[in-house]
Amino acid sequence: MIKEILVPVDGSAYDSKTIEFAAEISRQNGASIHLVHVVRKTTIPKGLEAYIRSEGIDETPQSLTLEVLGKGVIQAAADKAKDKAIKKVETAVLNGDPAEEIISYVENNYIDMVIMGGEGLGSVASKVCRQVNKTCVIVRKEPLEGKRILLVDDDLDVLETLEEILSEYETVRASTFYEAKGLLEKEPFDIAILDIMGVDGFKLLDLAGEKKVLSIMLTANALSIESTLKSFGKGAASYVPKERMAHITTYLNDVMEAKEKGMHFWSRWIERFGDFYNKRFGVEAKDLEKEISS
Repeated sequence: MIKEILVPVDGSAYDSKTIEFAAEISRQNGASIHLVHVVRKTTIPKGLEAYIRSEGIDETPQSLTLEVLGKGVIQAAADKAKDKAIKKVETAVLNGDPAEEIISYVENNYIDMVIMGGEGLGSVASKVCRQVNKTCVIVRKEPLEGKRILLVDDDLDVLETLEEILSEYETVRASTFYEAKGLLEKEPFDIAILDIMGVDGFKLLDLAGEKKVLSIMLTANALSIESTLKSFGKGAASYVPKERMAHITTYLNDVMEAKEKGMHFWSRWIERFGDFYNKRFGVEAKDLEKEISS
């Protein structure tokens, strides 16, 4: 039974994700959550230390500095926990090596589970999870998170559907070739989702390639083996039939993950669409892969 959950925080935007995950576990188990921020050992300038003592402040210079450095981070985390309706929250600001202090806190406070972000705390999370004899969860960032996406289609219903599906992310829409061209030339994007037939998608694919924008071709009327091969040949990262549009977030994450890992974009695409192409066009996945990679 999970009764005590430790969530180390570091003041990064990633704290929200770990606290949200911890909140769900807390609700399921009625568990308390411990929010801990570790301030690395800091050398206090002699002038500041002398000033603190001269003012007759009771706290030691070290404890006062610790409070100043850690109070803002831990208070922000506590506010996030409150927003998630977590009822049982304890907070602590510690001083020292982050991994060592977190491990010590686990051992001394009967912690059952540790939930850490895999981004902000980085190597600290890996060290803690290797050394604590408790359930340890590293909450990782989705590959698509934080990306700016251009949506291009002449069908307004398609644009509205894509915006709804991708509502968690920043999207910009365009319904004509020239509107999309202007946006690609003037604004930064990470990904472009391009219709083919209605907006001269292949020309936009060339322009997106020049701008180093990853392109996903989304089509209904242009769905064919020839169009698929042409898209990949011109540098598209993926090719998605509109009837599969409901899963566009999955396909976009596939693309971003492939980019991060240095993989061929089509390798995961073959896994997703091999059976679809076999049923629709009677082509084997291995033959399709051979054509795309050649």
